[in-house]
Amino acid sequence: MVNSTILVTVVLVLALRALQWCSGYQHKFIDMIWCKPVALKLQGLIKKRRELHLAQQSTSAQDEYAKWTKLNRQIAQLDTQVKQTQEQLVENRKVGEKNLGKLRLVFFTAPLLVLRFWKGKLPVYALPSGMFPRVVESVLSQGWAAAALAPVRFVWASGTVKPMQVETPVCLAIWLWALSRVLDTSEFVVRSLCM
Repeated sequence: MVNSTILVTVVLVLALRALQWCSGYQHKFIDMIWCKPVALKLQGLIKKRRELHLAQQSTSAQDEYAKWTKLNRQIAQLDTQVKQTQEQLVENRKVGEKNLGKLRLVFFTAPLLVLRFWKGKLPVYALPSGMFPRVVESVLSQGWAAAALAPVRFVWASGTVKPMQVETPVCLAIWLWALSRVLDTSEFVVRSLCM
């Protein structure tokens, strides 16, 4: 059970990071799924406009005025169609971005949040006791709430100090936080070296 929870957590964190790293390709993905017909229509209109523009450029405005004017009107009509299609594409992209955001929330963010709260105190692995100060060990085993409650425990604790455990478990919430920090730092180092 513990191994499957850890595996699911790692997969969700890495998938969410992969989505963040690939955010530059988000518009292409949205175009491919939600905007493909409109994008294809826009490409066709732009290609047709380019052909008409080349035909108009090869036609002399003084010698063949009627043909040149007809091509000019067709280009103007295509310009308005291109503008309308671009507006439609922008609207479809907004819808696609909303839908993609909902999918990301449902499949990645919400499960991670549920795992943090539902299985947050699940021990992932154990460290030898005495390796860290008691406050750090309590945070490792019980999550960030232990750090917030440390002053209360100090004031309300009885006179004798409880014996320390043989091992200090590291809970899933802290392990997930540490994994996120490691990925953030690695990403920062890679970006710093590549720039």
